[in-house]
Amino acid sequence: MFEFLVIAALVVLAMACRSFESRVVSKFGLLSIFAATYLIGYWLTGSHIAGGAALSLWILLPWVEIVGRVRKLRIPLQSFVKHRFPPNEEEFPELGELTDEIEELGFEQKDDTGWEWDGTKNFVRLLYDAKTKRQGGIHLSTQGDYSISYITITSRTKDGASFTTSNYPFSFTMKFAPQQRVNRYLGAMSFEDLAESHADFLQREAVTEDDLRELDEENLHTYVEGEISHQVAHNLSVGVLETTDDGKTTRYTWRGCFYLWLQVVKDMLLA
Repeated sequence: MFEFLVIAALVVLAMACRSFESRVVSKFGLLSIFAATYLIGYWLTGSHIAGGAALSLWILLPWVEIVGRVRKLRIPLQSFVKHRFPPNEEEFPELGELTDEIEELGFEQKDDTGWEWDGTKNFVRLLYDAKTKRQGGIHLSTQGDYSISYITITSRTKDGASFTTSNYPFSFTMKFAPQQRVNRYLGAMSFEDLAESHADFLQREAVTEDDLRELDEENLHTYVEGEISHQVAHNLSVGVLETTDDGKTTRYTWRGCFYLWLQVVKDMLLA
């Protein structure tokens, strides 16, 4: 009975900690889950080896998902970003509020666009601030009943480089091309906070106002489309992706699956 109460207490503690926005508290919740898993294996068998084996399942399970599902995904060689109607309020209740928040900082809404990858639907509302030459994006990625939303701010330079700040909540699933620089800022409390991080990012990268390129406000989707194509091409060149037999799509290589697994484990342990 004592063992059951200890495990139950650890699980309840983990659930409570994971409900906090603080990364430190949330991480403590993850450690509580790990401790409960280890103790289940140990108390059931009396073996520390069994406890360690039970704990290792948290590391191995993502690999099963990657091999069983992700390896089967097909990513187009050429993605077409085109106009899309925005999700309804039930699907994306924060869209209107986020749009208002971004527009208050000088951005103007320009287009609702998106693309699809083998059952994964990507929606992005594009906004632009002509004064700072920055493109804003409100993103929603949906696969079945699961969806994630995030925000991006992108500045592009005259030499073809792009600098993006994002609060994307997970490690990225593909490598970025050399001309694509990304600043992942998970601690953003508001769009203004994200914008300040982006300004610091440009300063660290020694990007000045004179380096920035004015964008075609009415065709922002073409820049997004080009960056997706560059990223896919780069991942083909470094062996994360490979072309499938039809010559029109790509898939993760075994090397790419391993890279993706490392990203998932890194998220689990360090995010």
